Amino acid sequence: MSMDFGGNEMAAVVYDTDASFDVARLHQLLLNRLSLVLPNNLEMVRRLVEESLRRLHIFRPTSLLQLATSLVHLPLYHRLRIPEHEIGLLAVDSVSAFYWSDRFIAEQMRNVPQIAQEGPDPASVNPLQHVLVALGRLRLSHAPFIILTNWGLNLASRSDGPVTFYKQHLHPFPVYSENYDANALSSSMTGDLPPTPMPLLLTHHITLSPVSIPPFAPELSLHGAVQQEVEHRRSMVQKGEIMGLVRTTGSREISRFIFCVTPENVHIRHL
Repeated sequence: MSMDFGGNEMAAVVYDTDASFDVARLHQLLLNRLSLVLPNNLEMVRRLVEESLRRLHIFRPTSLLQLATSLVHLPLYHRLRIPEHEIGLLAVDSVSAFYWSDRFIAEQMRNVPQIAQEGPDPASVNPLQHVLVALGRLRLSHAPFIILTNWGLNLASRSDGPVTFYKQHLHPFPVYSENYDANALSSSMTGDLPPTPMPLLLTHHITLSPVSIPPFAPELSLHGAVQQEVEHRRSMVQKGEIMGLVRTTGSREISRFIFCVTPENVHIRHL
């Protein structure tokens, strides 16, 4: 008898730029999740978890250029180290990790005299462009599911629903657009640089934010506020629910879901 555990028997590659990926936490979540399916076979659960973690490959680059270099050499790593497994997932968490240091370098480079030459100087190209080019090549050669996490720094002028949207602060970077136009998206994200093709187009954009908690009413007394905190607000805070808004490039529709990370599991509820 075969059992479906929801896996795809592929490798997962994670670029942990924030140095915050907790393998022990993932191990615990996998144990708890599989124990629900096999409550009477803990030995099998342990073997499945170990096998799953052997397919996880974590890299911790310390700059965008190092990230780009690692991505360029990922096909070689795949061929030599894990030829028996396809790369099913490639995640970068977070692309914004080197934002301030790279911005400082870019501002300093503006004061360096440019030497006349044919074509752009590779050293003057934004490192993020190298990252996106490498990801675009991997998408074509290995077709992994690519996830890029990003910070929300600048509020957008328009907001729909309970979650605030943010402008994209990284340039160049693929962006969500209701009206899909590859050429427009490519040229709009290069800032002051000449228009260049966008090597990696965005398909889905997910905005995450804690579920908003209603503020205290202005007329509420101190005693009432304390009582409401005990009975209602504290439980909402302890739930730790996160609202997710999903937008798809080329569509005006917005999907919503809520997920909650508990000590034992991760729960997702579609709205």
